[in-house]
Amino acid sequence: MKILRLIVVTFVTLICTQHLFAGDNRFSSRADNTLLIDNETGLMWPTKDNGSDISWPAAKEYCKAFKLGDYDDWRMPTQKELATLYDLEAANSSEYYIHLQVSITACCQWAIDEDAAKVGSFDFEYGYMDWGYPMSTVDARVLPVRNVIK
Repeated sequence: MKILRLIVVTFVTLICTQHLFAGDNRFSSRADNTLLIDNETGLMWPTKDNGSDISWPAAKEYCKAFKLGDYDDWRMPTQKELATLYDLEAANSSEYYIHLQVSITACCQWAIDEDAAKVGSFDFEYGYMDWGYPMSTVDARVLPVRNVIK
């Protein structure tokens, strides 16, 4: 099991750190630093998560009702979308491996992915896509996302 986890973490790390070779123009932010735009993926992120424990159903509703920067079309991200924010270089300034301009208050961010009775999340402490129960709230947060280009 440890070998499988190591393989998955290595694979996700390689995929997610490809931006290191993309130059300095991958991310841009608004002047007020409330929004981060990933110019490579076409995704827009708030620079902070919801800030407290939340269940998956409540997180889904939170994203639907979220408004920031004159935008009201936010949604819950996929595990793969969250993985694009994973950044091993961030360890020097944060306890979580997430892009430096994004502040999260717990390791795990909910994702929209579902598999039978479990739902997805991404763990920014260990760098892997995880599955949990929707009513769990321990160290569970949400970081809404929206598509810049439709």
